Order: sequence, then structure tokens, then C-alpha cells
Amino acid sequence: MKRAYQPTAKRLRISFNYYSIFAKRTYHFSSTGMFSFMLIVQILSWGMIIAASLRYTLSTSMEANEVIGLSMDNIWRSTQLFYISAPLLFYSIIKGDYMRYQMYGEDISYWVGGDRGVMSTNLVKYWTLFLILGAIGAWIYYLVEGRKHTGVLSAVLIVSLIALDVLHPCTYLWVGRTKMTAERASKLTWSQALVTSGWWELMIGRLILNETVTGIMKWLGPAWFVLMPFLTLFMPYIGVNQAFMMIGSTTNR
Repeated sequence: MKRAYQPTAKRLRISFNYYSIFAKRTYHFSSTGMFSFMLIVQILSWGMIIAASLRYTLSTSMEANEVIGLSMDNIWRSTQLFYISAPLLFYSIIKGDYMRYQMYGEDISYWVGGDRGVMSTNLVKYWTLFLILGAIGAWIYYLVEGRKHTGVLSAVLIVSLIALDVLHPCTYLWVGRTKMTAERASKLTWSQALVTSGWWELMIGRLILNETVTGIMKWLGPAWFVLMPFLTLFMPYIGVNQAFMMIGSTTNR
């Protein structure tokens, strides 16, 4: 990943949304003004995302001698990469490898090869699981206490979208390589299946890693692009949280 990363800033941008859930809002915005601002920011943000995805697709197509093509898969994967790469790059700084990227442009993600591949996989597994559990916890807090306070729902919606973005990679890393096959699962009785971890892994994988759910997930971003500016007319605070995330994502593309 030959780009200038700021892993600490990434975590701060994600943390800001969780902070907004529990902290009291001390700032206020006009819904009309925030609507106009977010409409402009969304257009600019998605323009940068599409340009970055198109540039990456062009680069890989030239290497593989293929015809260039930009799809929702490219954009979706690019967004996922932004959220899941933070712990990997933070890990590279701890190990003292970040300067190798700055000086030599060396890949420091450790996704493939090397003696740290297992550590990288585990970091992403637990980081994405944390983001998903964090969104669930945010909704519980909102239903119990947060709905009594201003602007909490805005932050809860943002962290929920983050969780949905990382749901697929998290599911694949945890259950995508299960040894349980459909044939073996069909031979289990219900009592056996309920106490067999492999059966649960297979069911969770089927529930999430399928074409229908994948198709819905990849279109959440564009749907949010259309819907979110209009939501700011009713929830101006949502614009603050989303703008904070978009500035973070676009500066790293």
C-alpha cells in the first residue's frame, strides 16, 4: 500500500464518532446551512473516492494487461481498506518499519508473506470485530440513555455504517475458512448442530457471505451519499460526524 498513511489520525476520526455518542454537544448548527455544506462535501468526497479507485484500477489493469473498469466493488473495497488498515499501520510504527515506507516506498501492510502475516490477520480480525461490537453497544446505549440527549443518534448511525462496511472482511476472517462442509452439516441432528462450532461458522458464513447481502452492502455507500444531506435537514449533527469521517478518508486516498 504505497500511500501516506496516518494510522493515529484514522483511529481519532473513528473515535470521534464514539465520543460524540457519550459526550454532551456544546455546538449548534443551522440545518439549512449544514445541508448545503454536506451536499458540497459529499460531491467532492465521492469525486475523490472515484478518482482514487479509478487510478488504482488503471494501475492494476496496466500491470495485468487488462481493460480498465471501475465498479462498485472497487469503491466498496477502497472504503473497507480505509477502516481496516489502521491497526496494521499502527503496528508497523511500533515495529519501526514505517520509515521504510517513507524512505523506500516499501509495502508495510504485511498482508502477504513475511513472518508477521498471522499477526496482521489477527489484528484485523479483532479490530473489525471491535468496530461491530462497538456499534451494537452504541445502539444499546442509545435505546437506554442516549435518546434523551441531542445529537446521539447521528453518531450512532455513522458508527453503524462503519460496522456494516467491515462486516464482510470480519466475517470472512472469522468463519470464511471453516472446515465444516455442507455435506457434513446435513448429517448432523439439530441437537448436534447447536453444539458444533463448525455448524455455526457455516451458517454465519452463509448468512452474510452471499450475493444478496454483498449486493446490499456495496450499495450502502452510494445510498448514504444521496440520503445523508437530506437527513441533515432534520439532524444537523449528522453532518459534523460525517464530514469528520470524509475528511479523514479523502486525505488518505
